[in-house]
Amino acid sequence: MATTIQGKFEGMTTGPFGVAWDPDDALYGPYAPEDPRNRGHVNDAKLPALIKEQRRLKDVDARKKLIFEIQRYIADQQYYVCLTTPMYTGSWQPFVKNHAANPTFDYGSRVPALWLER
Repeated sequence: MATTIQGKFEGMTTGPFGVAWDPDDALYGPYAPEDPRNRGHVNDAKLPALIKEQRRLKDVDARKKLIFEIQRYIADQQYYVCLTTPMYTGSWQPFVKNHAANPTFDYGSRVPALWLER
């Protein structure tokens, strides 16, 4: 990890990616040449323009269509190869109410809405 993020690696490698709730989070960081989350040092001539264009679109259907096009393009290029998919499971007692699993790194924000029925 210490040298990979600096671009010092042979072969294929990747680092951890955070959870992305908006497609732009998943597209911009790993693929924009100037972003520090671009761990693969991707410098594609076509991709930054597409990513910036999807940011400007106000029509939801048009943006969705462009994002699917970007995803297909990225899949063809194979800049990152995802080998694993995380799975989250959770359980709680029946008297714990208003709780939901939270697959992010924010472990405390849902607690104020939680209550116990006893």
